[in-house]
Amino acid sequence: MSIPTTRFARLCALLDGGVIPSRNTTYHCCHIDEYSIVFSGSEGTRKVMIPTDVALEWISAYEFGLITIEMKGRDMRDIVTKHSEWAPFQHGFETHLRAIISAWATSA
Repeated sequence: MSIPTTRFARLCALLDGGVIPSRNTTYHCCHIDEYSIVFSGSEGTRKVMIPTDVALEWISAYEFGLITIEMKGRDMRDIVTKHSEWAPFQHGFETHLRAIISAWATSA
């Protein structure tokens, strides 16, 4: 068994091949590497690819208390994009990103 020693390693352990719930559906992570996270299509959704760095920015924002799991995804996105190195549209999958934050918070 490997112990995740970085946020990226912990994110891989959390998502790789796993399913995370959101309010209206579940998201299945079919791929994760240092560049991207890919969620396969599920009921009501199509395939989604998110830069791994964007997800890590959201995790940092959560850990620094800028966002909380009680917030709506859109409100989280509005806060994170103000501090992001990435273009705002890269944060457009806020439902997926919010689900990652929720799973991160409950896995600690």
